Amino acid sequence: MRELVLFIHILLGVMWAGGILFIGWGVFPAAAKMPVERQRTFLIGLMKHTHYLFTMAGTGVVLTGIILGTVFGPLHSWDTIRSTTYGHLWLTALSIGTFALFWGVFVGYREMMLVFTDDYLWKEAAAGSRKALSRDLFRLAALESVEVLSLVALIFLMVKW
Repeated sequence: MRELVLFIHILLGVMWAGGILFIGWGVFPAAAKMPVERQRTFLIGLMKHTHYLFTMAGTGVVLTGIILGTVFGPLHSWDTIRSTTYGHLWLTALSIGTFALFWGVFVGYREMMLVFTDDYLWKEAAAGSRKALSRDLFRLAALESVEVLSLVALIFLMVKW
């Protein structure tokens, strides 16, 4: 049973981290080649659809990580978590994973939808003035880098174990 939970944990982790990286480095740059109004419609639809998938995958990663450390792992008390290297690494990974999930759900997605639904930015860009839109898209990339760096740190911890 542990191997099944580990398989699900890894699969959901690949879907969560890989999906975010693919959208950020593959889909968004490709969408930038579209006409502005089409790009906006596409990005709103994409984010509405993938937000729930990534939220479910991230939640699954956190929950299976808890199960792997406690039910199928050595962490059966708070004392073990506080006093062992494994407990420290597990708690750090849990904290980073939960932070990345909450950041994506409550900061990244919210900010993206604010930019994607801001009529002024997109009308100005369609009229040829892309400066404000480009600035806000760059800001979004910086905001999302927090989630990506968190996931990279999380993967580093997993490999260290």
